[in-house]
Amino acid sequence: MTENRVQPRFATTTEAGVVTVHCAGDLDLATTPRLRDVLLSPFHGSASAVVADLTETTFCDSTVFSVLVESYREALARGIPYAIAAAKTAVARPLAILGLDRVLPLHTGIAEARAAVAGMGAGQVS
Repeated sequence: MTENRVQPRFATTTEAGVVTVHCAGDLDLATTPRLRDVLLSPFHGSASAVVADLTETTFCDSTVFSVLVESYREALARGIPYAIAAAKTAVARPLAILGLDRVLPLHTGIAEARAAVAGMGAGQVS
């Protein structure tokens, strides 16, 4: 039986100091090191806010959730506004089941996530 996996894709864009990290496709243990790199690197640069865009993520496992928590903790430690956009069931539903939707700054779409970080001042993290 052949698996129908969707290859992971990562891209980073910056607009007015807000870094958006796009993470698409299937994310799992094999992609966690790359995911960690792309999600944490904006915090070591000049980002005024960070949005993790997982709206095109088709699968993720628990290792992805640990990276999301790690990136949120980094945002809190540095006082950088941070939001996660995760509309698909592949991400939003497991986060809800684990109760992480009550801890992480989770939004249903990229526009909502960007609006959330734009509305926060420096040092104010959702």
